[in-house]
Amino acid sequence: MTARPRDIWTRLAIDPLADPLARALARLAWVTPNRVTVVSGLLGVAAAGCLATGRLRLGGILFLLRFFADCVDGKVARLQGSGSHRGALLDVATDVVCVTAAYAGLAVWAVRHDHADPAVAAALLAALSCYGWALAHRKHLAEQAGLGDGGSGPALLRRTDLPLLDPWLRVCRRLGMSPVPWAVEAETLVLGLLPLAGARAAAGGLLVALAFYVIATVVNLRRMWRIARRLDRVPSLEAGPP
Repeated sequence: MTARPRDIWTRLAIDPLADPLARALARLAWVTPNRVTVVSGLLGVAAAGCLATGRLRLGGILFLLRFFADCVDGKVARLQGSGSHRGALLDVATDVVCVTAAYAGLAVWAVRHDHADPAVAAALLAALSCYGWALAHRKHLAEQAGLGDGGSGPALLRRTDLPLLDPWLRVCRRLGMSPVPWAVEAETLVLGLLPLAGARAAAGGLLVALAFYVIATVVNLRRMWRIARRLDRVPSLEAGPP
């Protein structure tokens, strides 16, 4: 199976620093992937608290550090050969809690200080929930259909209908990187980078996030519909291999 391309932010900004750090940490007996995940979770909770109380720049920095640690734990697991199902579950649960808490914290601050309408904050949290469900169910259906995680994956790298994009696609193919920004970039922008620019930028990020999660949910629903149609046409796929 072809490996899924790396996210843009992860490949360009995180990997160059996280790869050597992970190699150093993996040699230390007291460093385990789960402990790194716990550090990531603590940073995420601290980031959410800072965003909720208006310490936006500190919250943004902590959120960026959280994602960095979140990337390091998987690298350490692969280098040590110590990956586990429980570790993967802890990693996913930490991601969900930290990202949701950070969005909630930023929304609470924005509403409390009249930087955002309560309806926008409520819509964002609802869109985030819908996105999480759609993503999880898409992966579930895709696994039944033998389609990996059901994402676009390497297919995006083969689309060259627009000649102006060919140089960018060649770079992405060489780096094993997705040519299109997605959830990682949205979270990094809204919860990490924009808070560093101050209150107005941070509040505007809520609208950016709302637009992203609505669009992303629609995209995932379309993919689910196509996968479900494939399963309906070939019922034996649901049963899996004998």
